[in-house]
Amino acid sequence: MGTGAVTVERLDRIRGCLLGGAIGDALGAPTEFMSLNAIEARYGPGGVTGFEVEYGRAGNITDDTQMTLFTAEGLLDAVAAGGDSRLAIWQAYQRWYLTQTAAYRAEEAPAEGLASRPEMWASRAPGMTCMGSIRRGVPGTPNEPVNDSKGCGGVMRVAPVGLAVADSAQAYRRGCGAAALTHGHPGGWVSAGAMAVMVNQAMAGAGLEDAVIAGRDAALADPEGSEVAGWIDAAIALADAGPVDGRRIDDFGAGWVGDEALAIAVACSWKTVDVNVAMLVAVNHSGDTDSTGSITGQLLGAVHGTTAFRPDWVEQVELRDIINDIAERLDDAYPSTTDGSGVDGELS
Repeated sequence: MGTGAVTVERLDRIRGCLLGGAIGDALGAPTEFMSLNAIEARYGPGGVTGFEVEYGRAGNITDDTQMTLFTAEGLLDAVAAGGDSRLAIWQAYQRWYLTQTAAYRAEEAPAEGLASRPEMWASRAPGMTCMGSIRRGVPGTPNEPVNDSKGCGGVMRVAPVGLAVADSAQAYRRGCGAAALTHGHPGGWVSAGAMAVMVNQAMAGAGLEDAVIAGRDAALADPEGSEVAGWIDAAIALADAGPVDGRRIDDFGAGWVGDEALAIAVACSWKTVDVNVAMLVAVNHSGDTDSTGSITGQLLGAVHGTTAFRPDWVEQVELRDIINDIAERLDDAYPSTTDGSGVDGELS
């Protein structure tokens, strides 16, 4: 995969980012919490090679995709109301929290939006930090953290911010702020800022490697970001040293925290010549495989668009219609990330 610009239509990058994230999430859902040895014992020497049944169906997603979609809805709400995107994203997370704490009852659901859809009320192992922070009711910022968590619940949901801002400086600041709503440790929100930059640069046509370096440089320029930048450097070195597989990832990290999750996604993506192979590597290791799969899919989808993924995965992944609708709405609301437009409000 070269460093040069890649020609893909803007809408297909948005759709590819969101669908790729959902595909990686669904691929990794059955293997989350399993060791690599257990994965290979259950699914064979190559581990999972496609969607396996989880939550009653092959291709089902987890809280990673749910929260990503609610992040996108918050950004859309901010445009519609002309208001503060930070507040709108926080309010969207409160609606997601509701879907995770009560069985779906049509008479209690909102009249419109994601929370009006019965399928969004499925409880899919929501992260304890996200749930606890939202329940507390006070949104955090990098300067006023709500906790000391560096969990990956911020970085795995932040890609829509990178789709909806004008440049990498905005992407970094607002990505950090969106994650800091619930995660107070720099490892939890700097990694999200770096991820938002990577997605933003991919949307502008950068190749995977250039997009990753832009995210790494943004983290390094932050006084709080040297550790995250170091993890990205280590991921690049891992990929440069030879083919990445589950055993090498196990020696590298597990992905439960933000900096490790982003680094594993970078390692899986960096040298790949086949997007679908990279996706499978990202979900066959001991650790937070749905999150590493989701982040990998978001990065590769933003670079290459939807057509890079196996057609059967695109067709079978849960919430595909909702994801396509959100992608089209983002494209309409934010027609360019290079013309000076972007989300309103302050996220840092």
